[in-house]
Amino acid sequence: MSTESTDAASTSTQNTQYDKIGTKYKLMHELPAIQPERPSVLAALSDIKGTRCLDLACGTGRYSHLMLTIGAASVTGYDISSFMIDGARASYPSSEYPNLTFEVADCSKPLPASNPYDIIFAGWFLNYAGTQSELVSMFRNISSNLSPSGRFVGITTNVHDKLMHTPKIDFYGLDVLVLDEAYKEPGEEEVLGIKARVVAHTEQPIQFDVFQFRKEVYERCAREAGLVLSWRDVVVPDDERKGSGYWERWLDRPTFVIVEARNV
Repeated sequence: MSTESTDAASTSTQNTQYDKIGTKYKLMHELPAIQPERPSVLAALSDIKGTRCLDLACGTGRYSHLMLTIGAASVTGYDISSFMIDGARASYPSSEYPNLTFEVADCSKPLPASNPYDIIFAGWFLNYAGTQSELVSMFRNISSNLSPSGRFVGITTNVHDKLMHTPKIDFYGLDVLVLDEAYKEPGEEEVLGIKARVVAHTEQPIQFDVFQFRKEVYERCAREAGLVLSWRDVVVPDDERKGSGYWERWLDRPTFVIVEARNV
């Protein structure tokens, strides 16, 4: 969903690179690099029974469905890609899942008016902001749609990685290639982080570009939008690989972090 902006004030870096990927994206969830996502998300969401939930950049609805299965009363999912939304509707038809709703929308821009949500989730959404103004806009969407006691849980690129400018090759089923090791938004001098390309070695190879901003950039943009962020530890699957040393390299440089936010 990302491409470099030529005008940080007016041009969105959101695009439709996922239209070409479509439901092939589901294949990524079988890769070892991605497998810690589910236990990490479950630990962060905790008890959401009876809540009204929003899933930003919902893709094919994997996490929308997960929230429903662990007790959410209803889940609305938005994604910029009509192909992804078609995939979500096909996987979770309204006839079988009346409490799941999927619609096309650019989540970096104001969303359709709705009552506030108890939980807002975003798996791989914030990392498609290519400018600080766009990241602020994403956070404002979160803030404006949260109920007073609501909270946000998201998956994004590893903001803590001090070696983010160094590529990851043959990394648990992924290559992470660095396209710009000192990424600056157009017209600005501050290095925000990097721009990277993720190549997934699935049966049908998948690749897409992301922005990996530094922790302080996230926290600054969140504050401007009226949110306070916190960061959670990742959780690896509780199976025979845990404690065997299998995850040692992954845990040294996790492919993601879990971010939480509440309105100030």
